[in-house]
Amino acid sequence: MPNLKDRNFLNASWLINLRWVAVIGQVVTILGAIAIFKAQMPAVWSLIIVISLTAFSNVLLTYWFAKDDRINLSVKTWNSLLALVMVMDMLSLTALLFATGGPNNAFFLFIFVNISLSALVLNRNWAWGINALANLCFLLITFEHLKVPQLDMGLPTLRSVGHMQLEHIALLVAFATCSTVIVYFMTRLTAELRAQQLEVRNVQMKQARSEKIEALGTLAAGTAHELATPLSTIAIVAKDVEQAFELHPPDFPGAEEVIEDVHLIRSQLDRCRAIIDRMSSHAGEAVGEPIRPVALSRLAEASLEGLIGGGRVHLDILPEDENAQIAVPLDGLSQAIRGLIQNALDADTSDRPVKIIIRRAERNWCWEIIDRGPGMSPEVLQRVSEPFFTTKSPGKGMGLGVFLAKNVVRRLGGRVSHLTRETSDPRGAGTTVTLMLPNHDFE
Repeated sequence: MPNLKDRNFLNASWLINLRWVAVIGQVVTILGAIAIFKAQMPAVWSLIIVISLTAFSNVLLTYWFAKDDRINLSVKTWNSLLALVMVMDMLSLTALLFATGGPNNAFFLFIFVNISLSALVLNRNWAWGINALANLCFLLITFEHLKVPQLDMGLPTLRSVGHMQLEHIALLVAFATCSTVIVYFMTRLTAELRAQQLEVRNVQMKQARSEKIEALGTLAAGTAHELATPLSTIAIVAKDVEQAFELHPPDFPGAEEVIEDVHLIRSQLDRCRAIIDRMSSHAGEAVGEPIRPVALSRLAEASLEGLIGGGRVHLDILPEDENAQIAVPLDGLSQAIRGLIQNALDADTSDRPVKIIIRRAERNWCWEIIDRGPGMSPEVLQRVSEPFFTTKSPGKGMGLGVFLAKNVVRRLGGRVSHLTRETSDPRGAGTTVTLMLPNHDFE
């Protein structure tokens, strides 16, 4: 589905082609009227000048459109540029009609073509502005125009009669009514069409996100399956070593440290098995894990377990909020929050603390994870939630933490946002990650 800029590129391309058709059609029509019907044009040179200006402006527009820097223009600038081109076309058409009989020239109906194009291509404000300009231009050529005897249908100029006759009023009212109806329905139709396109795009994005999550679930399940066998082998060997040490306590120097290391291996293996169980889930939600009331303090404790450098984390929660409860899947959500906190710790390699502030925010619980690292560039902020996108060095991260966290929080009805602070901020430079979780207070 094309975005707004792509649609403007397409509109500009079509407009350029239509202007060339208009230039060729105007030249052929004038030459045919003079050569075949012997029409007496009182201002032929003015017609040549107007058509030449239109052709020259279209050459410039074609040259500019072919340049690469047009991609950097905003949607608003694109809309204004196309609007100025259509204003110029309306004025040039008015000049041609002025020199060829005004409303006596049946080609004045082409004004409605310009009005329709403006309503189709431009936004609502510009479309109504072009409509107002068209009515003003038509009033001007009704007030005064040059006569072409072969095209004279008997409608005098307002300037020559000095007052409005019924035929003038009827013509002006009919023109204004038709142009207004065209703009109203065309702008309404295009607005509904764009709304439908946006809805289709959102559905496609949701479908693509679901496919990514399914792919991640398949990847996680496969990884868990592949790691289960070697980890089980290591666990058996570690258990045999523990039992051997219990039956035959070693007496060599440093034996106690070796025994502690074996116990540490066993504990880390248990943790790996727990992580694998969570990996077997769909994007962070533990298999069969229920959503149940959990105290905020318990959720915070679970989110801080197993962090590398977790001693630098400072938790700020009001005493009266510690026992407040929210309905969440504890393991899935704590894993998601743990990943965001670990990112904050990794972002700042100094000993400066990472602060977590938990406060009520109307019908939500607001979690702020504040680090004092270098922050994120606008490009990184734009891509931070994409799967497999990471700024860490190879082997330090897979780029899934933020993606999985956003999906878990979104399924709970919350949201996750990132903000890079300026150096003038009292909290210092760095990044603030904000989680908004629905507030279900069961007290």
